[in-house]
Amino acid sequence: MMVLVLLCSSVFAQDNLRDIDLNDIPEFRMPLTDKKLVIAHCMTHIISFKGHPFEDGCNPEYYPMTDNLTAPIGGLTQVNAVVDKYMKDSSLEAAVEFEMRAAKRCGIDGFQFYYTLGDTLKDRVIEAYFKVADEKNIDFKFTFCFSHPTVEGKDENMKLVEFASRVKQIMDDVGKSNSHWLRTPDGRLIVYLWYGEQIADIPWENMDGHTPEFFAARAYKKLANAVGERFACMYCINEKLTKSKLNNILDYFPSIWIWTQAYTFNGFDELVASTCKKRGRQYSVSVFSDFYTSKVLRPGTWDMIHSAAEAVAAGTKGLERKYMITGLSETFREKLDFAVKNNEPLINIITWNDYPEGHHLAPEVNHNYGFSVLLNYYKSVWKGEESPYKDRDVAIAFFKKYKSDVKPSPFNIKVEILGKTAKAEYEDSIEVVTILPKAGQLMVNGQTINVPAGLTVSRFRYQIGAVKVSILRDGLVTKGFITPEWITDKPIRTDRLTYSFDTEFDNFHKDIFGDKLPLYSTQYNEDVNGKLTKK
Repeated sequence: MMVLVLLCSSVFAQDNLRDIDLNDIPEFRMPLTDKKLVIAHCMTHIISFKGHPFEDGCNPEYYPMTDNLTAPIGGLTQVNAVVDKYMKDSSLEAAVEFEMRAAKRCGIDGFQFYYTLGDTLKDRVIEAYFKVADEKNIDFKFTFCFSHPTVEGKDENMKLVEFASRVKQIMDDVGKSNSHWLRTPDGRLIVYLWYGEQIADIPWENMDGHTPEFFAARAYKKLANAVGERFACMYCINEKLTKSKLNNILDYFPSIWIWTQAYTFNGFDELVASTCKKRGRQYSVSVFSDFYTSKVLRPGTWDMIHSAAEAVAAGTKGLERKYMITGLSETFREKLDFAVKNNEPLINIITWNDYPEGHHLAPEVNHNYGFSVLLNYYKSVWKGEESPYKDRDVAIAFFKKYKSDVKPSPFNIKVEILGKTAKAEYEDSIEVVTILPKAGQLMVNGQTINVPAGLTVSRFRYQIGAVKVSILRDGLVTKGFITPEWITDKPIRTDRLTYSFDTEFDNFHKDIFGDKLPLYSTQYNEDVNGKLTKK
């Protein structure tokens, strides 16, 4: 390893790009993939196996409102990941096999791994994914997402040395020619950046006519050289940018993907997509199911409180959760519609398993499988394939557990709204999405409407209690369900996570968990709990 560090130090001391105009590099206009793929951002360290519990911000131990350390704040976490119950005593190899197979069932073709400085556990986990994918012959792709490499006291050279030594070790161990790497048709390794530009030292006093994006691109060119690779870097945007700034990025990067908050600026994604098209670059659509943080922060900041004990010490008045208004399934569907309409070759899922931020697709008792049912349907349309539901009726319900103007008591934690990607009033309705092979009727809580074949979105009046959904044809019920979770007008704690349930629940659960019993959210289900009382 020391030899590599010395080698990297020597390489990084050189200016590999000098004054090369990257805008003239032909490969920037070359395709990223020769087939359509759905790639999910995977929080590498959020995986449950023996000796490695979930972090406090998504540990199911702190999900109940009573009988745990965080009872004084009404429970720290508001997500209950099903995998923890069944995989927490497994080996790492069994855990990664589960994650891959579950993700494939949900419509995902690969992971871009959240990859940071200083945490070598991620290296061990990534290598385990490759090992198991090889041994079990699982068709799945992998790559790195170099994420916010800002470390006090470390300059660009030091950061590049660490990344290069670790990445090279992984690639040497699993093999550069391993078929599971996410590569372009011409052999470049597709790598994602999430605030990855922070790796570069910017000489603000002596830019020599260059933009900051030049120095970021130069840093990743150095990193690619050090590990013996060619990178196709996908630059991430999480804010509204000017056209000038956008073009500066496209001068030096072949592709752009967007993170959640950038979608709150109306029409910005269309601007990015059209600009990429004009420049011969690739825009990669991102979709996300939700945004409500189970993790807590110090009010008015992004200063995360990492431990349950710290959160309890801060008390409900010293905590804050972040939230985006996404319109139940509206944003998720809208971005998938965009990918289909524009025939984009890559769809990014934000995220597979970032339970603490609430935009997870992985099985969890609030989201359940509703968003995965939608992804599988849209993916079939996008790829021009037969619908997975061609032979049956499908219905999916989406709702919040209480209306936006209701104040929880006694555990009312402040929520900061980061913006909205859909109409706020959508979230005060019950939304039901139907996917039917032929026209029928939809009945929700006793109200019946006609619905056509194909995918249809219907909204119904918010109503306290269980949500009862049935699809009828010729007077007979073909499919239906009653949601395990109810809507309440007396919420005990702040909780803006979207709840979903669907007619495909049993199929997904059996395919992913086999004969293991399902878990349900039943916080406000009075059939289960009796009349709710405040304690």
